[in-house]
Amino acid sequence: MEDENVGKLCYFAQPIENIRTQHVIAYELLLRQWHEDAQQWRVPANFDIDAQTMISLLGDALAKLSIRRVSINLTNAQFADVNVMRALTEYVEMHMQPRQLTVELVDSPDLATLRRVGVGYRAAGILIAIDDVGSDNKFNEIRGLLPYVNTIKFALQNMRKPGTTASPEAIESLRFWFEQAEEQQMLFTFEGIEDGNDIQLATQYGITRGQGYYFSKPQEPAMFSGSK
Repeated sequence: MEDENVGKLCYFAQPIENIRTQHVIAYELLLRQWHEDAQQWRVPANFDIDAQTMISLLGDALAKLSIRRVSINLTNAQFADVNVMRALTEYVEMHMQPRQLTVELVDSPDLATLRRVGVGYRAAGILIAIDDVGSDNKFNEIRGLLPYVNTIKFALQNMRKPGTTASPEAIESLRFWFEQAEEQQMLFTFEGIEDGNDIQLATQYGITRGQGYYFSKPQEPAMFSGSK
């Protein structure tokens, strides 16, 4: 039975910034659902929304953001679905420029799926990112996928408790993955930046793309309508 207290969906936005200049490079769009009883937006229980809903929410978010470079998260089922790929590529061809949209994969797909479906995304100028490298996605598990993606995202928040400093092991993993991105000429985003210590860590390695509560928590897109 459907929960009557659970309502509409929307995308919240969280900026990805240039760490040196603190100018917004892009926004990650994060799915949220309205809960009537709590009168608040929450992370939904199910992320497998259909293609048309995804397109509608994407259009709503872009209409409120001053920067049209965004990323959306896809489940493995959504990424493998040719109908989702066609819907997104058609939308980009009509309403966006090449490289303005990135699809982020939290769970790494198998190589055959990435090669088969990725062709369509790349042809439309849509970038492909693998999220949570070093924590959920280990190097030995995804090394064969790296030549077929444009971006990797390292989530420091997955490797420490909130409010604590990064361990030597986490710092070494950050360095390793940044070097992998540099060697393979991929974009690299350092997620989970919480304070000045994390900024210093990024600066030490020459990392320029950052995301995290240090810059902003996810918010409704209208909150960023005046961003530069």
